[in-house]
Amino acid sequence: MTNIKAFLSTFLWWIIVGVITKVVFCLTYLGEYGIADWMQVMWHGLRLDISIAGYLTLVAGLLLIVRIWWRGKGMRWIWHVWSGIAALVCSLGYVSNLVLYGYWRFPLDNTPLLYIKTSPADAMASMTTAQMVLVPIVIIAVAALLFLPQWWIWRSLEKEKTSRRESLGKRIITAVVMLLLTASLIIPIRGGVDTGTNHTGSVYFSTDILLNHAAVNPIFSFVEAVTHQENISTRYRYMEDNEALRLFNELTDTTLRSSAEKHDYNVVLICMEGFSRYIMSEAGHVKGVTPWLDKYSQEGLYFSRFYANSFRTDRALVAVLSGLPAQPTMSVMDMPRISTSLPSISGSLGKIGYDTHFYYGGDANYSNMKSYLMGTGFQHVTHQFDFDKKLQTGKWGVADGPVYDQILADIKSFDSSKRFFKVMMTGSSHEPFDVPDYHKMQQPELNAFSYADFHLGRFVESMKKLPQWKNTMVVIVPDHLGCWPEKIDNYKLWRYEIPLIMLGGMITEPRKMETIGSQIDISATILAMLGLPHDEFMYSKDLLDADAPHFAFFTFPDAMGLIDSTGYAIFDNTQKTVAASSADKSVDDRTKKSKAYLQKLYDYLGEINK
Repeated sequence: MTNIKAFLSTFLWWIIVGVITKVVFCLTYLGEYGIADWMQVMWHGLRLDISIAGYLTLVAGLLLIVRIWWRGKGMRWIWHVWSGIAALVCSLGYVSNLVLYGYWRFPLDNTPLLYIKTSPADAMASMTTAQMVLVPIVIIAVAALLFLPQWWIWRSLEKEKTSRRESLGKRIITAVVMLLLTASLIIPIRGGVDTGTNHTGSVYFSTDILLNHAAVNPIFSFVEAVTHQENISTRYRYMEDNEALRLFNELTDTTLRSSAEKHDYNVVLICMEGFSRYIMSEAGHVKGVTPWLDKYSQEGLYFSRFYANSFRTDRALVAVLSGLPAQPTMSVMDMPRISTSLPSISGSLGKIGYDTHFYYGGDANYSNMKSYLMGTGFQHVTHQFDFDKKLQTGKWGVADGPVYDQILADIKSFDSSKRFFKVMMTGSSHEPFDVPDYHKMQQPELNAFSYADFHLGRFVESMKKLPQWKNTMVVIVPDHLGCWPEKIDNYKLWRYEIPLIMLGGMITEPRKMETIGSQIDISATILAMLGLPHDEFMYSKDLLDADAPHFAFFTFPDAMGLIDSTGYAIFDNTQKTVAASSADKSVDDRTKKSKAYLQKLYDYLGEINK
C-alpha cells in the first residue's frame, strides 16, 4: 500500500504544480481579468497538467516497481536523481515561459532551444544584468521547492514498518497492481480513451487568446514543438493537392516586367531590428522618436501597407533575402540542409559580378545565421568578433554606430568600377536596449529606437555626399515589430505592420505606395528594378508590377494570416478556426487561400529536405 500511496502522491503533486504555475501566470499577465476567468484557465488547463503529471509519474511508477524487489541504498539515489532532474526541467520550463511570454506572447516552444543551440551568448544577450542574476536563482529555488515533496515521499517509504522479508506472493500482487497503475497512465497522458489525443489546442476554450495561452502547460507545448518540428512534408494538409496548387498559382507570379531594363546600381539593404510603423510619427502613437525614418518616407518610395512575415529575426532575414514565407512552428535558418539550398538576392547578384557583404554587430553564428548567409551567396560576413573589443559595448555586441562606420569605410575604399550589395542587420534596438552614450528619450526602449534612427540618418546623409549615391539604391525595412506598442497581440493586424522605404539615386520621384506587400516581395522587387529575372523566387512578387497579385502572408506559432485588397483573416491552426478577421464576406476565401499557400510551402520545404 505504501508504494501505491507514493505513486498517487507523486501524480497528485505534479498536477498541483501545474495549477500553481497557472496561478502565478494569471497574477503576472491576467491582473485585469476576473476570478471567474482565472478559474476557467485552471479548469480547462487541467487536462495538460494531468498529462504532464502522467509522464513524470510514469518514471516514478517504474522505479517503485523496481523497489518492490530491490530496496538497497542505490535505489534511494536513483529516485533522488530522477526527482532532481524532473524538478529542474519543470522549473526551467515554467520559469522560462513566465519570463518569455512577456516578449513573445505565445507559450513556450522550441524557439529558445534553436537559439541556445547555435549561440548561447546571443540567446542570453536579451536579458538585463538583473535578469541574468535573478532568473537562475529563481529557477534553482523553484527546482528545490519542486524536489522537496519527492524527497519527502521517498522518506515516507523508508519509514514503513513492513518487513523486508514479506512473502513472495504479496510482492507479486503489489507488483501487478503497481504495473496496472503505471500502465493506466497512458489514459491521462493521451487525454482519454477517444481517438483524439492531447495537443496544445485541447485546452483552448475562449475567443480571448491570452486566456487560452494561460491554460497551456508550457512543458507540454515545448515537447509538442520539439517532437513535431521535423515532420515537414506531412504537416498542414488542408485539401487535395490539385486544389491547393490551383489556388497557389493564383497567388504567385515570377514574370519579369516586360518594360524592365537592366540597371547597373549598387544596393544597400538595411534591416532594422524591432522597428514598426508605430514608432514613426505618421502612426501617431509617439512623436520625435524616428525623425530620420519619417524624413526618408517622404524622400523615396514609401510602402505604407507593408507587413512583416513573422515575429523573429531569423524568419525575417530568410523572408527578405530569399523571398521565402516564414513558417508557423519552425525556422529554416536552423536547418542548413534547407536554408543553404534557397535562392537569395546575394546569390543572384553575386552571379553577375556583385560584391556581396553582410554586416551585423552581433554574433552571426546565432541561429545558424552565418551558415545561411554563406550558403546563399554572401562572399563576406562581418560580425561582432571582427570588430575591436572596445567597440563591443553592449550585451548584443557592437552598437549600430560603429557598424555603419565600417560600411561607409568599405564603400569609400571600394572599386567604383564594380558593384556591391551590402546588407546590414541592426541590433541596438534589441532588448536589453543598452545603447552607448545616447539619452534622448526617458524610456529605454524608445531611446534605443531613437539611437538606431539617429545612426541610420547619419549613415544615409553620409552616403548622399559620396559619388556612389547617384547609382545606389538604399532599401530600409524592419525585421519585425519589437517592443512597441508595449502589449504585443499576435492576433492584431498592427502586430505585422512595418514600413518599406526605397531611396537613393535610382529613385527619381518620391511616392507613397498603397500596394499591399510583405518582406517576401523585396527580393523580386529589387531584382526587377535592376532588370534581372526573379523566377527562382516563386513566392516573391514585384511590388511595382500592377499585374502581379498583391497580398501579404504572415505566420506565428501556430497560426497564419493573409491580407489582400478585400480585408484580412487570421487562422489559428491549434483551434482550427478563424481567430480574427475584417468584417466582410471574403473571410472564407482568404482563409482557403492561406491554407493552400501554407500547404504548398511545406510541400516545397519537404522536397528540399529529402
